[in-house]
Amino acid sequence: MLSSFRRFCRLTHLPEKLPAFCWLPLVLACLTSIGCSSQPVPTRPGSHKDSADFIQYTDGIGEKVSLPRHPKRIISLAPNVTEIIYLLGAQDRLIGNTIQCTWPEDAKSKPKIGDLLNPNYEVILSARPDLVIASTAGNDQNAVMKLAGLGAPVYVAAPRSVEKIFQSVEDIARITDCGDRGTQLVALMKQRLEKIKTRIQGLPPVRAFFITWLDPLLAPGKNTFENDVLSLAGVLSITADIPQYYPRYSLEQIIVKDPDAIITVKQEGNPIPDFRKIAGWRDLRAVRHGKVYILTEYLQHPSPLFVDGVEELAQKLYPEQFQ
Repeated sequence: MLSSFRRFCRLTHLPEKLPAFCWLPLVLACLTSIGCSSQPVPTRPGSHKDSADFIQYTDGIGEKVSLPRHPKRIISLAPNVTEIIYLLGAQDRLIGNTIQCTWPEDAKSKPKIGDLLNPNYEVILSARPDLVIASTAGNDQNAVMKLAGLGAPVYVAAPRSVEKIFQSVEDIARITDCGDRGTQLVALMKQRLEKIKTRIQGLPPVRAFFITWLDPLLAPGKNTFENDVLSLAGVLSITADIPQYYPRYSLEQIIVKDPDAIITVKQEGNPIPDFRKIAGWRDLRAVRHGKVYILTEYLQHPSPLFVDGVEELAQKLYPEQFQ
């Protein structure tokens, strides 16, 4: 089982260049030059099958791939992909996923093909899938490239923002022959988010510090999924203007900005301490006023589950609006 820190790195799709403390193999923020074909090829193929039973798609990273119109044997390489497949009702065709795919409960019982960073190529190829779906939110570039080079029919989803999550849901629905259900699912997600927006409209935003990891202390910077999601719950992230994706932050910097709230998600193996008992932290406005919120990890899931996280956060920040 991978460590919880590696799980954090995957969920937040940290960029390649990180401080030396992150010694484990990290996930690239973008998968490039990934191959896809039903036969072994030396490079990413540019041609596509001529059969009417196949359709050529452009995947989330701009690569053209040829896939069956009606895939019957699907493998998911990432939790967000598995979650989408279940929400589309296509789980009966899911013949394998990773050990990190734990939602819903039934996903745990699916045959395992390895983990996010190290898929088992032999197991995957022997299962003879007609569709393998990878994700920039978790999968290792080299592993996916190798799998595609071995002939696996790989499609890469790229949910790097809220809008891209909507798109990835629709894309996965289309390639799994669930187009109508994908459209309905996205419409429901947007409807739920619109209700949240209506409830908190006109209220002043909450200046907050979001902890993506505690030790070392990391926060989301500019153009990250977390800050995009936080804004939907009425949060003004105090780190949203930092150029780095996930910069190291210091308690001294937090003290200077003195946020109204501190937000994080439950972190297995890295629990959030009682800040009221820690020097420096206990003097922060957020701590003194009891505005420290520890949420479920859905807030960081680049799948439809993130809407649950937004709802949970908005209810904690603006309880009077959800009574």
